[in-house]
Order: sequence, then C-alpha cells, then structure tokens
Amino acid sequence: EKEPELLVAHSYTRYLGDLSGGQILKKIAQRGMNLSDGQGTAFYEFKQISDEKGFKATYRQAMDELPIDDATADRIVEEANAAFGMNMKMFQELEGNLIKAIGIMLYNTLTRRRVRGSTELATAE
Repeated sequence: EKEPELLVAHSYTRYLGDLSGGQILKKIAQRGMNLSDGQGTAFYEFKQISDEKGFKATYRQAMDELPIDDATADRIVEEANAAFGMNMKMFQELEGNLIKAIGIMLYNTLTRRRVRGSTELATAE
C-alpha cells in the first residue's frame, strides 16, 4: 500500500525464480515422490508461457528499463532479497515433511515382502 513499486521484487522472485530454480525443484519433487505430471507441482506450472528463455530475457529487459532512481532500485533489490529469504524459510519448513515422506517411502521399499528370486512384490493372499 505504501510502496507499490516494491511489488516488482516479488514478481521478479516469483517468475524468474520459479521459472529457473523452481523447475529444478519441480523435477526433484516429481522424481523423489514419484508424482505424475502436474500432481503436487502446480505452483511451478506456467502454461501461459510457451518460451521460458524468451520470457525471462524480455522480463529482465523490462526491469532494466524501469523509470526508477538508484534509491528505488536499491529498495527493490532489498525487497527481492527479503522475498527470496521468505521462500527459503518456506522450503526449510517443507524440508522436514519431505524428509519424512522420503523416510516412509524408503521404509515401505525395504519392508515390502517379495517373492524369492523375483523383483516383483508378492501378491496378497
């Protein structure tokens, strides 16, 4: 409300961060938790953006051309760093849940009964 220009920092963090590192996190989550496409990763879906690389280049150029002074630019960078810090805290909180999920998956993998001489799970009788 008081400094709407700082919203640029959150937009920057959301789009450029999630279009770059977020895509890596999406793939890690999909592989690590055996998720199907789109399952649990909608936050990292940008269906409206067909060319991510081109979008990022255009976005950066638009930011470079913003009609702002150095003091405002410094405040935007400071806000972007704060937004990034909040994202990191969120991931740290989620990390505990991910470790728990991985532990459950590992436990299930190690304790499933298998038929001798086979890699297939034994069927329930």
